[in-house]
Amino acid sequence: MATSKPRLDRRIVRSRNAILSAFERLLMEKPLADITVSAIAREANVDRKTFYVHFGTVDGLLDAIAVDVVEMIVDSVEKTLASMDGDTNERALGAAATFFKTVNEALCNNLVLNRQLIENIPLDDFMARLRAPLEHEIAERDLLPQGLKDEMFDYYLAFLLSGIIGIYRTWALSDGSVSIERVSEVANDLTLNGLSSLESRFE
Repeated sequence: MATSKPRLDRRIVRSRNAILSAFERLLMEKPLADITVSAIAREANVDRKTFYVHFGTVDGLLDAIAVDVVEMIVDSVEKTLASMDGDTNERALGAAATFFKTVNEALCNNLVLNRQLIENIPLDDFMARLRAPLEHEIAERDLLPQGLKDEMFDYYLAFLLSGIIGIYRTWALSDGSVSIERVSEVANDLTLNGLSSLESRFE
């Protein structure tokens, strides 16, 4: 069941959004490693203390972005599950379809910026930033079918994340000749059906 989130002060929301927008602009101009707290604060027209209150460090800012993305994805999956009847398998398929649709929308919402993030953050780091909030949201909202709540869950999640992030990272580093929608379709096929999903492509 979804939990209601506390309403934030408008000034807090405004300064947080200003910092995030400033970071996005800077990321379009320079590598992630060259972006400092001072530069972000200056671009956002806030003092460094305000940045520290919201995010602490640039790493903290990246973690906050990951949390926002994960919450958006899990919100969509939760709504899909709440609207579905049927057996566990049907619900899992519906959740997976929603998951990939939402990931696709999140990527396409700001394609150039997201490519910059994927290109700048090492794969292991990218996985770690997404994994912690994803595990938290899944547990907090009790979204796992009962049968999956066993000692193998960490392995399922590691396989899922490494595969999905690897596919989208390969696309981000490519020349973009393959559409993101096509990449999402293949990622969905591979996740749900494994390598057997490739059989139709050999025909």
